[in-house]
Amino acid sequence: MPTATFWFDPACYWSWRAARWLMDAAGQRDLTVDWRPFSLKVLYGKDIDPGWVAMLDSSHRALRIIQALHDKDRGAEVEEFYRTLGTAAHEQGQAITADSVRAAAASAKVDDVFDAYDDDGLDAAIEQQTSTAIASAGPDIGSPVLLVPGAARGVYGPVFETVPPAAEAGELYDAVARLATAPYFFELKRGHA
Repeated sequence: MPTATFWFDPACYWSWRAARWLMDAAGQRDLTVDWRPFSLKVLYGKDIDPGWVAMLDSSHRALRIIQALHDKDRGAEVEEFYRTLGTAAHEQGQAITADSVRAAAASAKVDDVFDAYDDDGLDAAIEQQTSTAIASAGPDIGSPVLLVPGAARGVYGPVFETVPPAAEAGELYDAVARLATAPYFFELKRGHA
């Protein structure tokens, strides 16, 4: 089964919308998704908006759980953890905190690795994943990054204003994958309305 790699930060609503689309598309295209950490805290460094510090810190700590799952060859469990955390954060309006991450881990049945939330020993691997995503699609990109099978480089996004209808997910994936695998493709962008 072909595998797409999707780097994301749980706090990013653009990532969440793209992830929801990709979850639908994967089922329609017999595709597996390798869900990987992309830390906006690492990306912004000391330039984080002061209002985002607590949120991005908790989101970065949630990425430690994702990294721990990968380190234990349990990457397939990341999707359910992210689905649970993302639904709480982006559809139910809950802040990403230690409590909401713990609840998502319990719901996704990965609470046995929740201690990773406070394990800064995982940060080097998260920084490496973030660097890999930036090298794949960057520079000057953020979360999410998607690398489709057969593409030499990843793309930033796709960025959706809303989660696309599930019935259109597969066709949208085909369009994104076709562009992403074209060796001459560089960028497609629309200004904010």
